[in-house]
Amino acid sequence: MTYDLVIIGGGVAGLTLAQTLQDRLKVLVIEESSLGGLSTDLGCKATDECLYCGVCQFINLQKELFFKKFDVLEGRKITFLDKSGREFQIKTEKGERITSQLLVVATGASPLEIKSLPLLGGGKFPRVYSGWDIERGLNEGIISSFRDFSSLAFIQCAGSRNFKEKRGYCSQVCCRYALRIAENLKFSYPQLNIDFYYMDLQILGKKKGKLWEIADKVNLIRHLPYEVKEGEGKLSLVFEEQGVERKDYDAVILSVGMIPSSGTKEIGRWLGLNFDSTGFIKSYGEGHTSCKGVFVCGTACGPKDIETTREEAQMVAEEIWRVWRG
Repeated sequence: MTYDLVIIGGGVAGLTLAQTLQDRLKVLVIEESSLGGLSTDLGCKATDECLYCGVCQFINLQKELFFKKFDVLEGRKITFLDKSGREFQIKTEKGERITSQLLVVATGASPLEIKSLPLLGGGKFPRVYSGWDIERGLNEGIISSFRDFSSLAFIQCAGSRNFKEKRGYCSQVCCRYALRIAENLKFSYPQLNIDFYYMDLQILGKKKGKLWEIADKVNLIRHLPYEVKEGEGKLSLVFEEQGVERKDYDAVILSVGMIPSSGTKEIGRWLGLNFDSTGFIKSYGEGHTSCKGVFVCGTACGPKDIETTREEAQMVAEEIWRVWRG
């Protein structure tokens, strides 16, 4: 199979790229699992009004796939990838052999697993959730237990801003998704008292006024606990100020950041791409990488939300078209 462009990764970035270029180039999308990537886990956070979380954009993108003109190999793991002259040679676990002139790495990022945060109760206590657990819960309707809670704590920067673990960066999306989840929970369960522990609030982009409105409805506390303990049916957040202090809650949500996906690291190594200091593929502007003919897009080159990913993908698509035309 021969293509003008192969996109590795069928998440928001890869699908937007393919959709933008499908009338101009012969395009193939290769996705290891299922189309949509992490976005399939995201839940709509609307209350009696839209909170502009971006999930609607993904839903609309899914609908548009019914009219796609590009090819897709779904559920395919790449077993071989190399550049031969000006072409890229790809093999999949099912024996497909693919040749392409240009390549895009859109393999995305992954939410940090909370089991790597045992001091904050991740993986230890059943009522310590990750933000991603709650995202899935919004879709699956499994957060009904919150109706019995009276107090809830969000802990921001869980696993982020950690230079020791080479995660000194801000994941950009955590404050926004946490505030929207808080609004959704408060709307569903008005009895909830929500404390929001943070280092600094990253409220950027469009509709930020709405996020500041939400922030006024929670108790903003500019301080981060260093440990979460369990006892007597409550979760205790432990602080160290003038001595050790504790505050009890019914549940805790850890707003985890984004880390490079295993696919991003693997494909990047196969192609000999440069990585930045945080482990994401380094972009040299408009999606260009350190390997000629290879572009990167979406969260494979750093954390970003759906709206920003879509905008970036459209920009990279135009650059690919410019390069193709010579």
